[in-house]
Amino acid sequence: MAVGIIAEYNPFHAGHAYQISMIKKFCDSEIVAVMSGSFTQRGSPAILDKWTRARLAVSGGVDLVFELPFLSAVRSAQDFARGGLRLLESLGAVDTLAFGAELADLSTLKLAAAAFNEKFFADELHELMMRGTSYAAAVTKILARVTQLDEKILRQPNTILAVEYLRALPKKFSPLLIERVGAPYDDLTLHEKFSSASAIRAALRENFPPWEKISASVNDETLMALREEHAAGLVDEKFLLRPLVTKLLTARVDDLKKIYGMTEGLEYRLLNAASAKNFSALTETLIARRYTAGRIRRLLLYFLLDVTAAEVAELDAATCAKVLAFNERGRTLLKKISATIVTKLTKHINRRDLHEQRRPLEPYQKILLRDVQAANLRGILFELPRPLQTDFLTPPMFVIGKL
Repeated sequence: MAVGIIAEYNPFHAGHAYQISMIKKFCDSEIVAVMSGSFTQRGSPAILDKWTRARLAVSGGVDLVFELPFLSAVRSAQDFARGGLRLLESLGAVDTLAFGAELADLSTLKLAAAAFNEKFFADELHELMMRGTSYAAAVTKILARVTQLDEKILRQPNTILAVEYLRALPKKFSPLLIERVGAPYDDLTLHEKFSSASAIRAALRENFPPWEKISASVNDETLMALREEHAAGLVDEKFLLRPLVTKLLTARVDDLKKIYGMTEGLEYRLLNAASAKNFSALTETLIARRYTAGRIRRLLLYFLLDVTAAEVAELDAATCAKVLAFNERGRTLLKKISATIVTKLTKHINRRDLHEQRRPLEPYQKILLRDVQAANLRGILFELPRPLQTDFLTPPMFVIGKL
């Protein structure tokens, strides 16, 4: 049975390569990654397109990469973890989840995960949120008391995800915890080897990126891909402003209320934000004590793509196994997978399905449509127009290399 990873690879760097090397030290198995597609868990467009990121992951040691559907990838940490594990479990060929965390103490992480099922947890969470505390901050306070850990440790993104992975872990799966090495997630300083993805992305935004420093944290293939992307013009969420404002000009409150995550009067705050001069100002207008920047960015994507609460409820238990990249070992593993595998999109949906409801679609087909729409949306977020890299035209990447 294979080992699974849930990742974003935004971009693939030395820390990811280290994790894969440690997995191979413990397990002589194929490695299957479930990777976010066009947008990240925090609602930002990925720095490289999903096919390039998947190819780089396979070049870096992964054997097979599936796309984590948009409806799972652009969600809270809890739903991100559940969606990734639901997909891995559906494959029928994975029995281990490998994940990294700043806190390399599996027993303490399990204690934190188990606390969510206790009655006191729900009571304390409700009380804290009634006082105006955000969900994430309230959870951190409770878990700090339960585990006797500093809140700073529990606020670290990989530790948060580790707890959520353990909460959602199928009974037949074993956890493989690997201590995260290198810079913290939000460290924006480039280091000699283990820089964070945030630092690499920040460096790329400079007019003249420090390529020599970046090269210390990524392999040659990733460096080449980043150089090419920088030369062509990087994706930028600021270009979301115009479609957002255009849509808000004709938006109706009753329709806004149906959007997933549009609660507590956020629809009125969103309408009032239509006069913002830029995307940052718009998001700042919406961010409040109870709403994190990630939640607001996700909400804006749901609004742009008309993702309703009813749709999320309908599709929440479904998943879709769309292949993005693989090597020879991955191709062999594909033959052992029990789920419906999507390699050629037109065998499952077509362009008319994006615009016409001509036939009843299965849940996995509806999920595919959302992934196509998300890729198309990312495709317009550039300074200079570029040919749309659509799912209908881009096949999975086969990577030839050493096994």
